Amino acid sequence: MPHYEVGTVLWIIRSDRPGLVAYRVVEEITKKTLEGERIQYLVQSAIPKAKTVQLESIKGRIFLTSEEAKYAMIENATRAIDAIIEKTQNLVNKTFFKQSEQKTMQHQQPPAVPINQPQSLKDGYQWVTMEDGTKIQVKIPEILK
Repeated sequence: MPHYEVGTVLWIIRSDRPGLVAYRVVEEITKKTLEGERIQYLVQSAIPKAKTVQLESIKGRIFLTSEEAKYAMIENATRAIDAIIEKTQNLVNKTFFKQSEQKTMQHQQPPAVPINQPQSLKDGYQWVTMEDGTKIQVKIPEILK
């Protein structure tokens, strides 16, 4: 387990439920036994009146900055979107095209369709450029602002 300083804020993308939670390291406990040395961390959630819990009891990916967590969440969302598109494309190929057409369609990329995007940015949103150059507006959670 990496070493964390007391007072450090950890950004954790939970794996047992969706979302991002910030925790602050409030205590470092070092136990020395015949088997060796073990370090445990007690953390407190940014939620008011939250009790301290052991860091190792929290299931998820730990980040040291909100930016790192943000990029990880964007990567997760992109992978999920790609999987949805691939699954839907497979359904389109199976349902709408004959076998011979499927082989042809699988090797051809559909042409990019430009989307008319408003020049103004909606409140609480941010422009994100996708890999293919398309710009989209993404709503940023309040906790990341």
